[in-house]
Amino acid sequence: MKRTSSLLLLLALSFPLFVSAESLPPLIDGKSPQTVDEAWAGYDPTVEPLEIEICKQWEEEGVVLRAVRYCIGTFKGRKSWMGALYGFPKGEANLPGLVQIHGGGGMASKSPCIDNAKRGYATLSLSWRADDRYLERYDLPARAQTDWGAVEGRQVAESRGIEADNDKRYDPVPSARNTGYFLRVLAARRGLTFLDQQPEVDGSRLGVDGHSMGGVITLQTAAMDDRVKAAAPSCAPPLVLDGSLKARTASPNAYASHIKGPILFMSPPNDFHGRAEDVAWIIDHMPSKDFRISRSVHLNHKHTPSSLAAKERWFDAKLKEGFTYPEQPGILIDLTTGDRRPRVTITPDDGMPIAFVDVFYTRDAKEAEYATNRTRYWQFAKPEIEAGTYSARLDLFDIDKPLWVFANVYYKLTGESALTKASDTFTVSTRLVMLSAKQLAEAGTQMDKDTRQIIESFEPGWEKEWIISGNKWETWKLNHPRVPLPQYGKLILDVQSREANRLSVDIGGYRGSFNVEAEPVARRIDIQPFDLVHKTTKARLLNWSGLKRPMMSLSTSRSKPAPIFAQFRWENIAKEIFMATRPFQLGDARGEDAKVGLTFELADQVVGRFDPDAKSVRVDEALGDVDLTQGLQVHAQGRSELTYFLKGAFSTFSATLVPCYQASVTFEVHGDGKKLFESGKFRGKTPPQDISVEVSGVQELKLVVTEGGNGWGGDWVMWANPMCQ
Repeated sequence: MKRTSSLLLLLALSFPLFVSAESLPPLIDGKSPQTVDEAWAGYDPTVEPLEIEICKQWEEEGVVLRAVRYCIGTFKGRKSWMGALYGFPKGEANLPGLVQIHGGGGMASKSPCIDNAKRGYATLSLSWRADDRYLERYDLPARAQTDWGAVEGRQVAESRGIEADNDKRYDPVPSARNTGYFLRVLAARRGLTFLDQQPEVDGSRLGVDGHSMGGVITLQTAAMDDRVKAAAPSCAPPLVLDGSLKARTASPNAYASHIKGPILFMSPPNDFHGRAEDVAWIIDHMPSKDFRISRSVHLNHKHTPSSLAAKERWFDAKLKEGFTYPEQPGILIDLTTGDRRPRVTITPDDGMPIAFVDVFYTRDAKEAEYATNRTRYWQFAKPEIEAGTYSARLDLFDIDKPLWVFANVYYKLTGESALTKASDTFTVSTRLVMLSAKQLAEAGTQMDKDTRQIIESFEPGWEKEWIISGNKWETWKLNHPRVPLPQYGKLILDVQSREANRLSVDIGGYRGSFNVEAEPVARRIDIQPFDLVHKTTKARLLNWSGLKRPMMSLSTSRSKPAPIFAQFRWENIAKEIFMATRPFQLGDARGEDAKVGLTFELADQVVGRFDPDAKSVRVDEALGDVDLTQGLQVHAQGRSELTYFLKGAFSTFSATLVPCYQASVTFEVHGDGKKLFESGKFRGKTPPQDISVEVSGVQELKLVVTEGGNGWGGDWVMWANPMCQ
């Protein structure tokens, strides 16, 4: 193949005035492709010359680095070019090759080229987003940048969807070939051709590695190109399962039936982009049985060193000689035990030494729920081992929600693999077992409905439910229904420190700092909600119950020894005592005229997107001049809520309601849970409306904005000159 491709390149260079034919064949009868096969029919990534140009070359750490560009193809009569960094160990030959694909917001990077070269790989790092930082960072000429020409493969609006709705679309009808992802996959397949043509690369040993959006490209490239001998999509893919043309031809789920080769899913179970349930769907629908999963528990969109080691070991096992990889571990859940409590059994491959096995389960298992997905609390169950089998019992607080379970098997690394990040283990995860509430009920599953106030006992194994990085500890344990957030109460932390230190407590974006004295025994720290201040709005947290699925983190100075935590718990307080001690921010802010302007800083709670700088609302020109200098600018995505403690001290709330020129929203005013006012539908051309709402005796005021039923794009609004008096 390399000799043939070189001949094609020579012929292309011999006829510079030759106008290339289109890289993609015309649609059959001008109709939209109905399947992935129809979308890719007639395309061969090896036929057209690459016209490779080396724009810059240098060496670092024994690695040859080249900024290159190659021809992706010809579309609508214009050529598209991919800029990329190519790196390989100097003087080496017969190397396996990797196409590395960055995610949204990223760009080509020399780091994977250098890191992989030290491990014996040649790497092509694509720059599909055409980020200007790429040229600046590596001091490259303009021609080194990606140029999509007449089509659009960048991360911009014109590359989304399948419709023929802008001049960058390739087909004049709705088509998978109009999407940015199709073009990016095509460019990655051309990247495989690039690697195959390099004299130091063994074209029979090629892999693809990508993160986030790059993970989607990785999965789809592996599905469509049998030259891929190993793939590792990270934090991908999101699926579209609505049966639409996009779902059938362009979404990653449409590619599942084409995945026949080795694939490792790098799947953090709290990832917002590559949801755990979507990965499970892909595995169920792909023909390949040579798959593995590596999960970094509790994490969203990133990986532990042990999971990163799993990826590097995967490529070594599939693209090099002398490396093995454990088989996919088995997992079973028995709901028919004598005590009717679920028992999980794990059967790992014991062909390599096992360090330990962890079992995790969650009740936060609502499928495809963006917010819940990121904030899932995974409980740890310590397994017992007998004859190479690991088993653990699960204690459930209730059975009215699904139960999802997986296990991580941590294999020992003995130094035979060169790793980019040091790790003693690599993680191989079981499949995700998803049981419905109906299945639990029909099996007569037993519950333990006891609640408790202890959040963390810090007994052996407590770290399994926390994310620990240096002197920072994070957890989702506040979302456990067994330990409910009190409406009136405080947090108590017992902590011992060898040196005087400062403890930072962060809960749901609210932060407070506390002194920790050097003492030989644990010292009690009391944390009231109003000791915590929001990092952005600067508002105090005035009650715990208003928090929405918060993460909690503790951190201390990295320059001092880590403290020893003894216990973290809730302590209830009588309502009258709590209310008497909490700050009355609006009362303190009243002027001599007994009026107070509402700000984000004075709010009890801010839910949803907001703009403290008041720069997001733009009014329709037909409305003339509108004063946007004073007020609360919020966005109705999902629902916007601003909560204020009035303490029954005000009689009237007033404001001017102002929509952005693209908005379609409804404004509401609530007092102590009752709706006191609701506007009609506000659209971009709706004139500003002055309102005055009676709030006499109201303890809690809530300002609500909801989207108007046509999606939330452009739904910025303003409560202008909001006032209580």
